[in-house]
Amino acid sequence: MASLDKRATIIRVEAATHDPADWKIRSDASRISAEQKVANFTKIGLHTDHLVLPSHVTPAQFSAAIESANISPAVTAIIVQQPVPARLRQFVQGIAPHKDIDALTEASSRQVCATAEGIWRVVRPFAQDAPSIAVVGAHGFVGRGVVSRLAEHGHKPRQLDLGDDLDAVREADIVVSVTGSPGILGPQHIRPHHRLVVDSGFVPAPNGKVVGDISPEATKIPQNITPVPGGIGPVEMAVLVERAIQKELQPELESWQYKGRPYQERLSEVDASRAAALAFPTPTRVPRQEGPRTTNRPPYQQAGHEQGTDRDTQR
Repeated sequence: MASLDKRATIIRVEAATHDPADWKIRSDASRISAEQKVANFTKIGLHTDHLVLPSHVTPAQFSAAIESANISPAVTAIIVQQPVPARLRQFVQGIAPHKDIDALTEASSRQVCATAEGIWRVVRPFAQDAPSIAVVGAHGFVGRGVVSRLAEHGHKPRQLDLGDDLDAVREADIVVSVTGSPGILGPQHIRPHHRLVVDSGFVPAPNGKVVGDISPEATKIPQNITPVPGGIGPVEMAVLVERAIQKELQPELESWQYKGRPYQERLSEVDASRAAALAFPTPTRVPRQEGPRTTNRPPYQQAGHEQGTDRDTQR
Protein backbone atom coordinates (compact mmCIF):
# COMPACT_ATOMS: atom_id res chain seq x y z
CA MET A 1 0.00 0.00 0.00
CA ALA A 2 3.04 2.26 -0.01
CA SER A 3 2.35 2.97 -3.70
CA LEU A 4 -1.08 4.29 -2.66
CA ASP A 5 0.57 6.54 -0.07
CA LYS A 6 -1.83 5.36 2.61
CA ARG A 7 -1.15 5.61 6.31
CA ALA A 8 -2.32 4.21 9.61
CA THR A 9 -2.40 6.25 12.80
CA ILE A 10 -1.91 4.58 16.18
CA ILE A 11 -2.55 6.76 19.23
CA ARG A 12 -1.31 5.71 22.65
CA VAL A 13 -1.34 7.42 26.07
CA GLU A 14 1.70 6.77 28.26
CA ALA A 15 1.51 6.00 31.96
CA ALA A 16 2.96 8.48 34.41
CA THR A 17 5.60 7.60 36.98
CA HIS A 18 3.11 8.18 39.79
CA ASP A 19 0.39 5.95 38.25
CA PRO A 20 -0.60 2.73 40.08
CA ALA A 21 1.53 -0.33 39.31
CA ASP A 22 -1.29 -2.23 37.62
CA TRP A 23 -1.94 0.71 35.28
CA LYS A 24 1.76 0.87 34.38
CA ILE A 25 1.68 -2.84 33.55
CA ARG A 26 -1.34 -2.41 31.29
CA SER A 27 0.32 0.60 29.66
CA ASP A 28 3.43 -1.46 28.97
CA ALA A 29 1.29 -4.15 27.34
CA SER A 30 -0.32 -1.42 25.23
CA ARG A 31 3.14 -0.25 24.12
CA ILE A 32 4.15 -3.76 23.04
CA SER A 33 0.90 -4.19 21.12
CA ALA A 34 1.34 -0.82 19.36
CA GLU A 35 4.88 -1.70 18.32
CA GLN A 36 3.65 -5.00 16.90
CA LYS A 37 1.00 -3.17 14.88
CA VAL A 38 3.60 -0.79 13.49
CA ALA A 39 5.79 -3.72 12.44
CA ASN A 40 2.95 -5.64 10.79
CA PHE A 41 1.48 -2.66 8.94
CA THR A 42 4.95 -1.73 7.70
CA LYS A 43 5.41 -5.23 6.26
CA ILE A 44 2.42 -4.74 3.96
CA GLY A 45 3.59 -1.29 2.90
CA LEU A 46 1.29 0.79 5.06
CA HIS A 47 3.05 3.83 6.52
CA THR A 48 2.32 4.07 10.24
CA ASP A 49 2.33 7.07 12.57
CA HIS A 50 2.69 6.01 16.22
CA LEU A 51 1.59 8.99 18.32
CA VAL A 52 2.56 8.68 21.99
CA LEU A 53 0.73 11.19 24.15
CA PRO A 54 1.78 12.06 27.71
CA SER A 55 -0.32 10.93 30.65
CA HIS A 56 -1.38 14.53 31.35
CA VAL A 57 -2.80 15.03 27.83
CA THR A 58 -6.03 17.02 27.94
CA PRO A 59 -9.30 15.85 26.38
CA ALA A 60 -8.97 18.68 23.83
CA GLN A 61 -5.48 17.55 22.81
CA PHE A 62 -6.56 13.91 22.66
CA SER A 63 -9.57 14.75 20.50
CA ALA A 64 -7.42 16.96 18.25
CA ALA A 65 -5.05 14.07 17.53
CA ILE A 66 -7.99 11.89 16.50
CA GLU A 67 -9.56 14.62 14.38
CA SER A 68 -6.27 15.30 12.59
CA ALA A 69 -6.21 11.66 11.47
CA ASN A 70 -9.92 11.79 10.61
CA ILE A 71 -9.55 14.65 8.11
CA SER A 72 -6.33 13.42 6.52
CA PRO A 73 -7.09 11.76 3.15
CA ALA A 74 -3.87 9.75 3.48
CA VAL A 75 -4.96 8.05 6.73
CA THR A 76 -6.97 4.89 6.07
CA ALA A 77 -6.97 3.40 9.57
CA ILE A 78 -7.03 4.84 13.09
CA ILE A 79 -6.39 2.80 16.24
CA VAL A 80 -6.45 4.13 19.80
CA GLN A 81 -4.49 1.75 21.98
CA GLN A 82 -6.36 0.42 24.98
CA PRO A 83 -6.52 1.16 27.79
CA VAL A 84 -6.89 4.92 27.89
CA PRO A 85 -7.54 6.92 31.07
CA ALA A 86 -11.20 7.01 32.08
CA ARG A 87 -11.40 10.77 31.44
CA LEU A 88 -10.58 10.19 27.75
CA ARG A 89 -12.67 7.13 26.95
CA GLN A 90 -15.70 8.99 25.62
CA PHE A 91 -13.56 10.82 23.08
CA VAL A 92 -12.48 7.56 21.44
CA GLN A 93 -15.96 7.62 19.89
CA GLY A 94 -14.71 10.53 17.78
CA ILE A 95 -12.85 8.18 15.42
CA ALA A 96 -14.38 8.34 11.93
CA PRO A 97 -16.38 5.07 11.61
CA HIS A 98 -14.99 4.24 8.15
CA LYS A 99 -11.43 4.47 9.52
CA ASP A 100 -12.13 2.48 12.69
CA ILE A 101 -10.72 -0.91 11.70
CA ASP A 102 -10.57 -2.18 15.30
CA ALA A 103 -14.27 -1.57 16.10
CA LEU A 104 -13.52 0.85 18.93
CA THR A 105 -16.58 3.00 18.19
CA GLU A 106 -20.25 2.12 18.37
CA ALA A 107 -20.72 3.36 14.80
CA SER A 108 -17.91 1.24 13.33
CA SER A 109 -18.80 -0.90 10.33
CA ARG A 110 -16.78 -3.67 11.98
CA GLN A 111 -18.80 -5.88 14.29
CA VAL A 112 -16.15 -6.68 16.90
CA CYS A 113 -12.55 -5.76 17.70
CA ALA A 114 -9.73 -7.64 16.01
CA THR A 115 -8.85 -9.58 19.16
CA ALA A 116 -12.41 -10.89 19.57
CA GLU A 117 -12.61 -11.74 15.87
CA GLY A 118 -9.31 -13.62 16.05
CA ILE A 119 -10.45 -15.57 19.11
CA TRP A 120 -13.66 -16.56 17.33
CA ARG A 121 -11.74 -17.86 14.32
CA VAL A 122 -9.54 -19.99 16.59
CA VAL A 123 -12.56 -21.33 18.50
CA ARG A 124 -14.71 -22.03 15.45
CA PRO A 125 -13.23 -25.38 14.30
CA PHE A 126 -13.44 -26.71 17.86
CA ALA A 127 -17.08 -25.68 18.25
CA GLN A 128 -18.61 -27.35 15.19
CA ASP A 129 -20.74 -29.76 17.22
CA ALA A 130 -22.00 -26.94 19.48
CA PRO A 131 -20.23 -27.87 22.74
CA SER A 132 -20.47 -25.86 25.93
CA ILE A 133 -18.27 -22.75 25.97
CA ALA A 134 -17.25 -20.60 28.93
CA VAL A 135 -16.02 -17.02 28.46
CA VAL A 136 -14.17 -15.55 31.45
CA GLY A 137 -14.09 -11.77 31.30
CA ALA A 138 -17.29 -11.77 29.26
CA HIS A 139 -18.32 -8.26 30.32
CA GLY A 140 -15.14 -6.54 29.17
CA PHE A 141 -14.51 -4.94 25.78
CA VAL A 142 -12.94 -8.02 24.18
CA GLY A 143 -15.18 -10.45 26.09
CA ARG A 144 -18.35 -8.79 24.81
CA GLY A 145 -17.06 -9.13 21.27
CA VAL A 146 -16.31 -12.84 21.76
CA VAL A 147 -19.77 -13.46 23.21
CA SER A 148 -21.34 -11.54 20.32
CA ARG A 149 -19.56 -13.61 17.66
CA LEU A 150 -20.43 -16.87 19.43
CA ALA A 151 -24.09 -15.89 19.73
CA GLU A 152 -24.14 -14.87 16.08
CA HIS A 153 -23.24 -18.46 15.18
CA GLY A 154 -25.78 -20.11 17.44
CA HIS A 155 -23.73 -20.64 20.60
CA LYS A 156 -24.87 -19.73 24.11
CA PRO A 157 -21.64 -19.34 26.09
CA ARG A 158 -21.49 -19.34 29.87
CA GLN A 159 -20.57 -15.74 30.70
CA LEU A 160 -18.29 -15.32 33.71
CA ASP A 161 -16.41 -12.37 35.13
CA LEU A 162 -14.34 -11.38 38.13
CA GLY A 163 -16.30 -12.15 41.28
CA ASP A 164 -18.16 -15.11 39.75
CA ASP A 165 -17.57 -18.72 40.73
CA LEU A 166 -14.92 -19.65 38.18
CA ASP A 167 -15.21 -23.34 39.06
CA ALA A 168 -17.98 -23.35 36.45
CA VAL A 169 -15.37 -23.46 33.68
CA ARG A 170 -14.66 -27.09 34.60
CA GLU A 171 -17.96 -28.12 33.04
CA ALA A 172 -17.26 -26.48 29.67
CA ASP A 173 -15.69 -28.08 26.61
CA ILE A 174 -14.03 -24.83 25.48
CA VAL A 175 -12.68 -22.09 27.76
CA VAL A 176 -11.90 -18.53 26.62
CA SER A 177 -10.22 -16.22 29.14
CA VAL A 178 -9.81 -12.52 28.35
CA THR A 179 -9.37 -10.94 31.80
CA GLY A 180 -5.73 -9.87 31.71
CA SER A 181 -5.41 -11.16 35.29
CA PRO A 182 -2.28 -13.34 35.52
CA GLY A 183 -2.93 -16.93 36.60
CA ILE A 184 -6.62 -16.41 37.33
CA LEU A 185 -7.33 -19.94 36.07
CA GLY A 186 -5.29 -22.79 37.55
CA PRO A 187 -5.26 -26.60 37.77
CA GLN A 188 -8.46 -26.48 39.83
CA HIS A 189 -10.26 -24.95 36.83
CA ILE A 190 -8.64 -26.46 33.72
CA ARG A 191 -9.52 -30.10 32.99
CA PRO A 192 -8.16 -32.79 30.59
CA HIS A 193 -11.49 -32.91 28.74
CA HIS A 194 -11.14 -29.26 27.64
CA ARG A 195 -10.67 -29.56 23.91
CA LEU A 196 -9.46 -25.94 23.67
CA VAL A 197 -8.39 -23.22 26.11
CA VAL A 198 -7.87 -19.73 24.68
CA ASP A 199 -5.60 -17.57 26.83
CA SER A 200 -5.89 -13.94 25.72
CA GLY A 201 -4.07 -12.55 28.75
CA PHE A 202 -0.93 -10.54 28.06
CA VAL A 203 0.77 -8.98 31.09
CA PRO A 204 4.48 -8.07 31.08
CA ALA A 205 6.18 -9.33 34.25
CA PRO A 206 9.05 -7.61 36.11
CA ASN A 207 11.44 -10.35 34.98
CA GLY A 208 10.86 -9.39 31.33
CA LYS A 209 8.56 -12.30 30.55
CA VAL A 210 4.90 -12.12 29.60
CA VAL A 211 2.24 -14.02 31.55
CA GLY A 212 -1.32 -14.97 30.69
CA ASP A 213 -4.61 -15.76 32.39
CA ILE A 214 -3.76 -19.47 32.72
CA SER A 215 -1.26 -20.34 35.45
CA PRO A 216 1.89 -22.19 34.31
CA GLU A 217 0.84 -25.23 36.36
CA ALA A 218 -2.32 -25.62 34.24
CA THR A 219 -0.97 -25.15 30.72
CA LYS A 220 -0.22 -28.86 30.22
CA ILE A 221 -3.69 -30.03 31.27
CA PRO A 222 -6.06 -29.25 28.34
CA GLN A 223 -5.91 -30.94 24.95
CA ASN A 224 -5.12 -27.66 23.15
CA ILE A 225 -4.16 -24.23 24.50
CA THR A 226 -3.02 -20.97 22.91
CA PRO A 227 0.43 -19.93 24.16
CA VAL A 228 1.38 -16.61 25.78
CA PRO A 229 3.09 -14.92 24.10
CA GLY A 230 2.73 -16.04 20.49
CA GLY A 231 -0.92 -17.12 20.54
CA ILE A 232 -3.79 -14.65 20.23
CA GLY A 233 -1.50 -11.63 19.73
CA PRO A 234 -0.36 -12.68 16.23
CA VAL A 235 -3.94 -13.70 15.42
CA GLU A 236 -5.16 -10.20 16.30
CA MET A 237 -2.47 -8.72 14.04
CA ALA A 238 -3.50 -11.00 11.19
CA VAL A 239 -7.11 -9.76 11.47
CA LEU A 240 -6.02 -6.10 11.45
CA VAL A 241 -3.77 -6.61 8.43
CA GLU A 242 -6.58 -8.42 6.63
CA ARG A 243 -8.99 -5.57 7.35
CA ALA A 244 -6.50 -2.98 6.09
CA ILE A 245 -5.98 -4.91 2.85
CA GLN A 246 -9.70 -5.45 2.32
CA LYS A 247 -10.35 -1.76 2.88
CA GLU A 248 -7.84 -0.38 0.38
CA LEU A 249 -6.85 -3.11 -2.07
CA GLN A 250 -9.06 -6.21 -2.12
CA PRO A 251 -12.58 -5.73 -0.78
CA GLU A 252 -13.42 -9.20 -2.06
CA LEU A 253 -10.52 -10.85 -0.21
CA GLU A 254 -11.84 -13.84 1.72
CA SER A 255 -11.09 -13.89 5.42
CA TRP A 256 -8.53 -16.42 6.59
CA GLN A 257 -9.74 -19.39 8.59
CA TYR A 258 -8.01 -21.59 11.14
CA LYS A 259 -8.39 -25.33 10.51
CA GLY A 260 -7.97 -26.36 14.14
CA ARG A 261 -6.16 -29.31 15.69
CA PRO A 262 -7.24 -32.82 16.70
CA TYR A 263 -9.15 -33.29 19.93
CA GLN A 264 -11.09 -35.98 21.72
CA GLU A 265 -14.78 -35.52 22.25
CA ARG A 266 -15.96 -35.51 25.82
CA LEU A 267 -17.34 -38.87 26.98
CA SER A 268 -20.67 -39.15 28.72
CA GLU A 269 -20.62 -40.47 32.28
CA VAL A 270 -21.85 -43.88 31.07
CA ASP A 271 -19.26 -44.05 28.30
CA ALA A 272 -16.54 -42.89 30.66
CA SER A 273 -17.44 -45.67 33.11
CA ARG A 274 -17.35 -48.25 30.33
CA ALA A 275 -14.02 -46.96 29.09
CA ALA A 276 -12.58 -47.13 32.59
CA ALA A 277 -13.86 -50.69 32.99
CA LEU A 278 -12.17 -51.74 29.75
CA ALA A 279 -8.94 -50.06 30.72
CA PHE A 280 -8.93 -51.47 34.25
CA PRO A 281 -11.06 -54.68 34.25
CA THR A 282 -12.28 -56.05 37.56
CA PRO A 283 -10.12 -59.07 38.55
CA THR A 284 -11.88 -62.44 38.24
CA ARG A 285 -11.96 -64.26 41.58
CA VAL A 286 -12.16 -68.07 41.72
CA PRO A 287 -14.64 -69.32 44.35
CA ARG A 288 -13.03 -71.08 47.25
CA GLN A 289 -13.50 -74.86 47.05
CA GLU A 290 -14.42 -77.03 50.02
CA GLY A 291 -12.73 -80.36 50.74
CA PRO A 292 -9.29 -81.66 49.81
CA ARG A 293 -7.43 -79.81 47.07
CA THR A 294 -6.58 -81.74 43.94
CA THR A 295 -4.13 -80.95 41.24
CA ASN A 296 -3.39 -82.20 37.77
CA ARG A 297 0.22 -81.24 38.10
CA PRO A 298 2.52 -84.20 37.34
CA PRO A 299 4.82 -85.35 40.14
CA TYR A 300 8.37 -84.11 40.06
CA GLN A 301 10.77 -86.32 38.19
CA GLN A 302 13.68 -87.80 39.99
CA ALA A 303 16.95 -85.95 39.66
CA GLY A 304 18.88 -87.14 36.69
CA HIS A 305 15.80 -87.95 34.62
CA GLU A 306 15.33 -86.11 31.34
CA GLN A 307 12.41 -83.95 32.56
CA GLY A 308 13.83 -83.09 35.99
CA THR A 309 16.12 -80.19 36.91
CA ASP A 310 17.61 -78.76 40.04
CA ARG A 311 15.35 -75.72 39.59
CA ASP A 312 12.29 -77.98 39.83
CA THR A 313 13.29 -79.23 43.23
CA GLN A 314 13.90 -75.72 44.56
CA ARG A 315 10.39 -74.31 44.04
